Amino acid sequence: MNGAIASMPEGEAVRGLTPKQRRTIAAIITTRTHEDAMQAVGIKRQTFYKWLKDPAFRDELRRRLDDLTEAAVGQLKSAAGEAVQALRGLLESESESVRLRAALGILDQIHRAKELDIVARLEEIEQFLDERKNDKF
Repeated sequence: MNGAIASMPEGEAVRGLTPKQRRTIAAIITTRTHEDAMQAVGIKRQTFYKWLKDPAFRDELRRRLDDLTEAAVGQLKSAAGEAVQALRGLLESESESVRLRAALGILDQIHRAKELDIVARLEEIEQFLDERKNDKF
């Protein structure tokens, strides 16, 4: 992060938040720690934790952090092909330990991808069941 506090757009997602709350969320996104963010905006820890109990603040903070995570994942995905090629290249290394670590790394990533798929499918099932449960009431 560059240390500068990014501005937050005005609009639907931030209605109900004060300008200082919006600046605090922006600071959390751009600083290394919550303490750094609180200091940058000039609020006390008690104020921050009180705001975390406010659904509008908490939801907007969560939304902004999710957006940040999605962007980072997107960058990682774009480098995935190169990473796979690097691992594949290491499979032909002269060093047996390098070949073994590359093979285990590939297998581990396949396993993790399958886990993520299962989690996504389970979440879809849970959402479907929740919707059906809500339809009955």
